[in-house]
Amino acid sequence: MKLNRLTMFLAIVMMLFIAQLSYSKEQPMKNQKPEIISPKKGDVWHEGKTYTIRWKGFKEGIICIAVLIGGHYAGTINSCNNCALEGKFRWKIPEGFVTGFGEKRDDFVRIAIYYKDNESNCTYSNYFTISQ
Repeated sequence: MKLNRLTMFLAIVMMLFIAQLSYSKEQPMKNQKPEIISPKKGDVWHEGKTYTIRWKGFKEGIICIAVLIGGHYAGTINSCNNCALEGKFRWKIPEGFVTGFGEKRDDFVRIAIYYKDNESNCTYSNYFTISQ
């Protein structure tokens, strides 16, 4: 009889331990601050090539992805129809995106991601470069 109670007690303790482990693994994602993880600071991307913009920490919703050059809005690069949970977007940088302004490169480019229904709450990438 004592063995059955001990076995039951250990089983309950083990189930609680497993539940706590799974809760602690999921918890950081819920409170994670949105972050753009690609492009990284110092990356050099080239016109005419395709790159993957990656992010994490966004909650459900539809997002817009925009580009800023030298702190100025240069337009959205998606149709504001991507699910925030996708975590990535492939972007082919158009020829002349930077060079069309007479520059060979721009070192002050940033990606901005914001929810379609709340553009005032925006997350920015680190500065990176777009070149020929």
